[in-house]
Amino acid sequence: MNLELFQKSRELGELLVNTDEYRKVQEAEAAFQEDEFAQAKVAEFNALQQEVQTLMQTPDPDQALIAQKANDLRSMQASLTEMPSIQAMNEAQTEFSKLLTQVNQVLRFIITGQVDEGGCGGSCESCGGSCSSCGDAHKE
Repeated sequence: MNLELFQKSRELGELLVNTDEYRKVQEAEAAFQEDEFAQAKVAEFNALQQEVQTLMQTPDPDQALIAQKANDLRSMQASLTEMPSIQAMNEAQTEFSKLLTQVNQVLRFIITGQVDEGGCGGSCESCGGSCSSCGDAHKE
């Protein structure tokens, strides 16, 4: 990688970590780390998940037991996603991921002249006005 490209990549990374979206991810992850109840439930979920994997790898797996444990896993996962600290973390990560997708779409457009039509929701905020539906709106 040439030096200028490396420097510009570094600048882009620094801009990204200074966004509200990234700060919210960091805050949400810190809050999740401090939530002892959520941490314990995640550890319990991970242990059950490992148990299911181990059961599935046995020479003659007990299908009924695996099905029961899989149901328990689904139930635990549903309860985890309802925990406020986990919800906040997931929402923050989703928003930051959307930002990264938008940046990637702009880079793709600059490099190829093409946009990912599937990624545009018709909002100029999502593509910066570079997609066909937003581009048409800007021609008026």
